[in-house]
Order: sequence, then C-alpha cells, then structure tokens
Amino acid sequence: MTALPRYRTDPSPRALATRLRALLTAQVPVACGVYAGLSAPVATSPLHAKITHAMAQAFVTGTSAGVPRFEPPPSAQLRLLTAASWGRLDGVGVDMTTFPVDLASELWWRVHERALGSLRTAERRVACDLLLRLGYPQRAASVIGLTVIDAHRQVLSPELAMEQLAVLRCHLPASAVEAMALRGARSGLPAETRRDLALFVVFRNAARGADSTSLRAGAALAVKASSELPHNGFTMALHRARLYRAIAAVPFVRRDITETHRLLGRALECLTSITPGSAEMDQLAWADEAYALHCFLVRTHLAIGLGQRAAGYADELVELSPGDHRTWALRGDALAACGRLDDAIEAYTRGVALGGWGAARAAHLRGFLLDRLGRVAEAAEDYVLSRRIDPTASVVSASIGRHQQPEVRAEPGGRGRAVGERRDLGRRRAQARAVQVRGDLAHAGEQAVREVVQSSMRRIG
Repeated sequence: MTALPRYRTDPSPRALATRLRALLTAQVPVACGVYAGLSAPVATSPLHAKITHAMAQAFVTGTSAGVPRFEPPPSAQLRLLTAASWGRLDGVGVDMTTFPVDLASELWWRVHERALGSLRTAERRVACDLLLRLGYPQRAASVIGLTVIDAHRQVLSPELAMEQLAVLRCHLPASAVEAMALRGARSGLPAETRRDLALFVVFRNAARGADSTSLRAGAALAVKASSELPHNGFTMALHRARLYRAIAAVPFVRRDITETHRLLGRALECLTSITPGSAEMDQLAWADEAYALHCFLVRTHLAIGLGQRAAGYADELVELSPGDHRTWALRGDALAACGRLDDAIEAYTRGVALGGWGAARAAHLRGFLLDRLGRVAEAAEDYVLSRRIDPTASVVSASIGRHQQPEVRAEPGGRGRAVGERRDLGRRRAQARAVQVRGDLAHAGEQAVREVVQSSMRRIG
C-alpha cells in the first residue's frame, strides 16, 4: 500500500485571489463551460454541472416544481475559477449583468431576466440554488427576500429554510449557521424541513471528521423527523438512502467500521431498490445520491486499508461522472492504495486533463508516484505544474525544493525538453503574456479579484 501525501490548500479569501491570478496564466482551461455562461454540458462535464444546467432550463421554462434538492456542488467559486482558467478575469465580477457577452449563452440571460420577475416559492428555491451555484450569493439572497444577515434574529422559513442557510453560509461563521440549523431541527417546523436541517448539521460536521455533540444530535433529529414522513415512492427511497449515508458518519468518526458499513449497506439497498423513470430530474437525482454515496464508500474503505474494495466503488464513480475531478482523485487514491501505481498515474492524468484548479492536486500526486517509480524529471515537471495552478499549497513548494529543479517547466499535455529549449520557450511565453496582458489590464484584474473576494465576504446590508 502506498501512503499518499496530504494535499491541503489555503481556504482564505486572500488565497482565493492568489489562485485566480495563478489560473490566468496556468494554461489549464476547464473543459466544461456550464459555470461560465451556462453553455450546454459536454462529454467532459461533471454530473453536478449537468444538474446545474438542467436546473436552469427548468427554471426558465416554468417547471421548477419538479426540481428536487440536490447535493451542493463541490466549490462555491466554480464560476470564478472557470473564468480565470480561461484567462477571462472579466467573468469574475459580482454582477450577473456584466458577464462577458461572448461567453454567456441565451440560457444565461433568460435566467437573469426570469430571476428579476415575480416568483412562486418553488421558483425562488430553484433560483436561489442556481444563483449560488453560479457564484452570485447577493443575488441569491435577494431572490428569497433575505436582506439582513443576523444569526441571532434570523427566523427560518418552513419553505425556504435550506436556501436561507445556503446564503448565510456565504456570510457567517460555520458554527453560527450550524447552530441555527440545529435550533430549526428542534423547532415546530414541518417534518421534511426539520429532517433537511438536521442532515445539514450532520454533513457539515462529518466533513470535518469530528465526533461532536452536534453531529450526534443532528443524526438523532434526522431519524426522528424521517419517522414522521411517508416511506413509499421514489423520492422517499432517495431520502432514506441519504439518511443512512448521513447517520453512517456517526460511527465512522468513532472508527466503528462495522456499524459504518452496515448503515452504508442500508443506503445502498435503498438506492438499488428503485429505478429512476424517464424523467431527467429523476435520473439526475438518483445519480446525484449514488455519486455521493459511492464517494463515501471509497473514503471509508480507504480509511481502513481496503484498497481493492475502494477501487471497485471508484469504478462506479467513473460510470456516474467521468468529468468530475473528484472521480479521478478518489480513483487514483484507491489504485495507489492497491499498489497499482501505473494505473493510479493514469487516473491522475485524467484529472489533469479536466483542467482548472482541480488539476493541481492531480498533478502533484501524479508527480509523487512518478517520483516513487524513479522518474524524477517527470515528477519535477508535475510539481511545477501543480504549483503553477495553485501556489497556495505548501506541500508542492516542499516537493519542488527537494528536487531543486526550479528551471523545469511543465505543460499539461507534454513532458520535458532540453534546458535550452525550455528557457527559450519560457522567454517566448513571457513575451506573449506581456503583449496579451499589459500592466494596466493586470492591475485591473487584481482589482477585480479583490472586489470579488471582498464582496463574497461582505454582509448584505
């Protein structure tokens, strides 16, 4: 079994600005354009992007009532990171109306116009979720009528409680938002709302891997609220699968692997007991829950050293969402745990090919495995590529320093050149960037980044 290094990056707003600037010249454009203009999904689009596009279509066609609540996408800055990876800082502004016309699809403008009109509750719910996915938290707050941010005075709506929490997460400390959700789960709100609030608390605590009183209380409240709801039908079976997946986190953080896998087995039973019909939203909802469950299954099996089982579950992720960075990250981790280093390198290579910020981790771990195989020069190139995409990860700097090859430059799709050729290539690239991004434009870009980051943290007032 090969122990992989922990790849961690700085989550602060300052680091986000650094990543955006780095992505401008990293030459690793995101393969999917859903989050930068709502263009149609392509073969390399992840499942969560396909869901976002389907939500947008449902919203503008007046079928929001049929849109379920999906898992949140993996990053709150997908639009910013995507636009920056394309070298388009003009796509990271805080106002939807200023988005570049040449990037925005017709669907983008239809969403923008529809969100300005009078909306029913189901439409407000979908509009809020959609605008958050596109990176417009202030606009999302306006859609659901959230004009004041106050953790102590905020009253959760029976119909829009989860949307309120999603917006509040952009402006308040996680502890305050989770405490609010826990109070709501104990209140007199409808059982479905209480269940969702309790699950929110469970998933947030589980992500930190902490055995907390909030985690246990959330799990108990979720079970209680679920017992008050009907158990028949496609939607309810999906909710039961989600419930079992959530409460499995309680024994997992306690390292009770037997109970963890018993509960995850129940979740799998719920999921496999139903078959989605022909409706697109049903198919996406089933795949969304299946993807989240199999991600958890991979992680739990990796945690106890069962690499072969983890790799098997990772195969399911490939079937569900081959365009997702997380798919290839987990598959690479599982294959490395089995000692299948060449296969793991191929998995990480698929992650690099998807472009964007997610390629940084894939490049670093590919470099780590190449290093283990004695392919030192190739490893050094990958370390440099990783740092070029995300300079906020200290583990990459250490790897570069250890190899002492700062002059090596890497390309996403290529390998090394002679030293002289690399230097000439570096000079030509620098000259091209100097022509393309003049000093005044670069300064304006940095101002735009600061504005985006500051606005995302500013309270709605």
